[in-house]
Amino acid sequence: MKLTIGLVGCGRWGSNHLRVLQALKSEARLHRVVVCDIDAKKLEAIEADATYASLSQMLENEELDGLAIVTPPDTHVALAREALASTLPLLVEKPLALDHETAVDFLTNLTNNVLVVGYILRHHHGLKHLRSPEGKAMLGEVMSVRYERQTLRPRPRGAQPISTLGVHALDLIAWLLNRPLMSGKVLNRTITSDTASVGLTFPNGKQGAFEVAWSASTERRLLHVEGTSGRATLDFGSGTITMSNAGEEKTIQSTGSEPLLEEWNHFLNHLNTPEQHVYPPIERLVDQSAWLRTYGVEDSV
Repeated sequence: MKLTIGLVGCGRWGSNHLRVLQALKSEARLHRVVVCDIDAKKLEAIEADATYASLSQMLENEELDGLAIVTPPDTHVALAREALASTLPLLVEKPLALDHETAVDFLTNLTNNVLVVGYILRHHHGLKHLRSPEGKAMLGEVMSVRYERQTLRPRPRGAQPISTLGVHALDLIAWLLNRPLMSGKVLNRTITSDTASVGLTFPNGKQGAFEVAWSASTERRLLHVEGTSGRATLDFGSGTITMSNAGEEKTIQSTGSEPLLEEWNHFLNHLNTPEQHVYPPIERLVDQSAWLRTYGVEDSV
């Protein structure tokens, strides 16, 4: 099947999406890649099968099989609604919306079959290992999830530490503990313009926590998971997993494709699903949106 995929937005992260799409085209997974951006200078430097200055032009001239929206967060929903008029499968970068009411309205009135929101860490090969039968046997029931993210990059204009860096942690905590965020109690929450530290506890005794920071002295992205049988630390950067069980410790090197490529493979594999496929599920997205509205101070959703 000859697929045509559209990409809206070619900024820093959009350029990474374009790189992956071009790789998929070189492997004959895609037939055409077409791009839209409001910045004419960016379009001049882009190699694509066609370029457009607006989404409406792209939709009018192309028969798309799927569309990725990688634009500033405050534009996501409006662009997604425009694409939904053509019932296109959508891959939308996180955050989906800038306020809870918009997120709920969009998700509960979704009219297409496929929506994937860009929680890229779900597609990391190291996390897949921890969720494999071997990983589950080593960990037992997951009781604690702690995420650390420090980056050398300065805080982007308009970004907030929880809604931009912390949302990955919130998604992993709810997913791995299998608990709604709103069912938990916030034990501690410290927020500055560049940093955030949050601790959560749930009625069944499970724990979640994260610390995130911009303009840090080192790059750091770690996930610490503790279960009833063992514990593990995953370094998302290197893919190294340090595991401990019954007093024995070992280190393994997880391997696999880059998470963004795996995210795209996930999206493409569900293009023609006969049933609605929303990932993460709607209830997870709504729960996270509600949590951010309640505890994210001025953070976006």
